[in-house]
Amino acid sequence: MSSLALVDATTYVHGYDLTTDLNQIALNLSVEDQENTTFGSGGFRSRVGGLKNVDADLSGFWQSATVDAIDPQAFANLGVADRVVTMSPTGAAGSTAYLFQAGQFSYELLGSIGEVTPFSVSMMGTNGVGLVRGQIAKAKGSVNATGATGSGVALGNVAAGQYLYAALHVMGTPGTTMTALVESDDSAGFASATTRITFPAITTAGGFWGVRLAGALAETHYRFRISAITGTFTIAGAIGIGS
Repeated sequence: MSSLALVDATTYVHGYDLTTDLNQIALNLSVEDQENTTFGSGGFRSRVGGLKNVDADLSGFWQSATVDAIDPQAFANLGVADRVVTMSPTGAAGSTAYLFQAGQFSYELLGSIGEVTPFSVSMMGTNGVGLVRGQIAKAKGSVNATGATGSGVALGNVAAGQYLYAALHVMGTPGTTMTALVESDDSAGFASATTRITFPAITTAGGFWGVRLAGALAETHYRFRISAITGTFTIAGAIGIGS
């Protein structure tokens, strides 16, 4: 893949699409370096990796007019753990996506006279799953009928010791009820699709983290399917493989 300029970088946090609020995003993955140098090491320090951490810094332009603006969202959810986050350089179906569950631990707002009002938010991972790398399998859009939705993504096999993950974001004012699931198959045609993850019945906007499925799985392709729906929902989702 060639280099790209970030023009449509996408950030979903739970049931809110921050994309058009932001002009800068940074996703940080780190691991503690733990020194284990001993005598006889030849004069150089040696280290091993310790605990990992994922965090994100988001900044953009502040708005407060409605419940769908950044201020009521960030203010109300300060300190709330395990909010579902998906970040993608483009947000397009099949593009790389990063999934994690995080808490928002800082919210900085307002600025100088005469300037467009800024804000910044920092988020940190709040459980042991950490960061999962995958692909956007459902670009943001409406759904009002059962059946496959979005695009199948080729992630490869889920090896023994790995897990299949899925994050689903329901935005705006949703319909009455919806049940979504993740299917797998060994080809892009999904001729013999198998259900792998089923989300509980969804009745409100929010972020939904599927119960992870342990490998090994022989299939290589994955997609979202709507198995029941009443009304119209605006959704986006990503599927990934992680440890």
